[in-house]
Amino acid sequence: MRKWLKNLFAVSFGIFILILIELSLRLFPTKPTICQQDPFISFKEKVRFLVEEKRAGESWLTINPRLKVYFNPVSFPLKKSASTRRIFVLGGSSALGFPFGELGSFSHFLSLALGQIDPEHRYQVINLGGFGYASYRVLRVFEEILSYQPDLIIVMSGHNEFLEKREYSQSQKLPFLLQEKLSRLRTYCLLENLVFKLFPPPQKPLLGSEVKWEHFIAKPELKKIILNHYRYNLSRMAELAEKRQIPLLFLTCPSNLKDFPPYHSVHKEGLKKEAEINWEKNFQKSLELISRGEFSSALGFLENALSIDPQYALSWYLLGRCYFALDKSEQAKRAFIKALELDGWQVRALPEFNQAVLSMKNQGSWVLDLIPVFENSSPEGIPGNELFYDHCHPRIETQALVGREIISKLIEQGWLNPASGWEKIYSKLAENYIYNLPDRVYFQAYLNLAVEIGLNMKLPGLGIKYLELAKKIAPQHPKIKELEEKFSKTFPQYKTNLF
Repeated sequence: MRKWLKNLFAVSFGIFILILIELSLRLFPTKPTICQQDPFISFKEKVRFLVEEKRAGESWLTINPRLKVYFNPVSFPLKKSASTRRIFVLGGSSALGFPFGELGSFSHFLSLALGQIDPEHRYQVINLGGFGYASYRVLRVFEEILSYQPDLIIVMSGHNEFLEKREYSQSQKLPFLLQEKLSRLRTYCLLENLVFKLFPPPQKPLLGSEVKWEHFIAKPELKKIILNHYRYNLSRMAELAEKRQIPLLFLTCPSNLKDFPPYHSVHKEGLKKEAEINWEKNFQKSLELISRGEFSSALGFLENALSIDPQYALSWYLLGRCYFALDKSEQAKRAFIKALELDGWQVRALPEFNQAVLSMKNQGSWVLDLIPVFENSSPEGIPGNELFYDHCHPRIETQALVGREIISKLIEQGWLNPASGWEKIYSKLAENYIYNLPDRVYFQAYLNLAVEIGLNMKLPGLGIKYLELAKKIAPQHPKIKELEEKFSKTFPQYKTNLF
């Protein structure tokens, strides 16, 4: 009994000391007072995204020349006037405005409209969306811009989480909930930062400032860790914003479900040769029937194929196409989502990622769910080419829609108090802007799509479609001939996509 009491006293005393240290750190905070290291991943180097330069004696911030290939040209004065409201937009290429860049982004529509509908303030909307940037890179941008007096931060991130291949050690596979809870303890963060400083983690591969496009198939266990990492990054942004009392608005990431097949389909592991032959017969027969418009007959063969191999993503997509053609929208939507989830090359946000965004409401952040917005603007409630240029990049008209929804959300949250009739003002501004956009802007946008989707993502059918649109605008432009030659060399036996 005496020994048991002695052990109990020792444990209790240790807990008391830890509580005392934690209370001391909260009463007399040191820097840093929150966890500064990403426990999932580390970078080879820390490169600033914005660098300072002098203009007529005034300090301005511009994109670091080392990183300009990933960002729109950005330039703004370091000092902010009292009447200016500074908004930062962060995320991947959908936030950046690809394929147009800033001129086709929702941030640009916000810039056009906010000063008109709220003349009491000057608005400065700064787009720092990064091409190919996943949430762990967006977090680094987020941490940096906190020094530049943001009045609002908007984050749209989720499509690039599987873009770069990376490994996680066993210590990084702790449940997200535990990671998140521990990161709220000052004592834990103080010790963590000390350990990271003395013993930098030898994580492989370490990520540098350059984004690497690496097509890889993520196993279920890796998918789970990447989801946990994504949740951690969102949670960290929410915590940083809350601590500095900066409004933070997260956007969910819609995808093209109806008109974009999976990039890469993979058979289930252990599929026997005989079963694969049987699967192939059913699959090919379904393709033949679909090509003739016999969607009802094709369903049976697709269901047979899926009973043999339920992991092949393209089978689910074709099933969705058949259901959609037969006006069975609910079944079609479920099949399209399944195809997205099973895509071997994940370049569209998984449903779990958007659920993680929605959960940020619980951490005090604002959330705008764009999924129902896009569904309400789509035939049968399933987003497709009417809203997207490719798998995830919104059309310029869709970017205008996103801008309008953001303004509505800011009004709902009490952050914005516009003049009456702002919707009509916004609609007129957006309509006039899109109508008067020069042909050269569309020309470059179509070229960007042809290169990225056709050559880089190896979808020649869609790439050539956009190349032809660019050719109609400037048929004699030297870039047209150059790209035509690249397509013919890269895809000598090119065949038009089924859809």
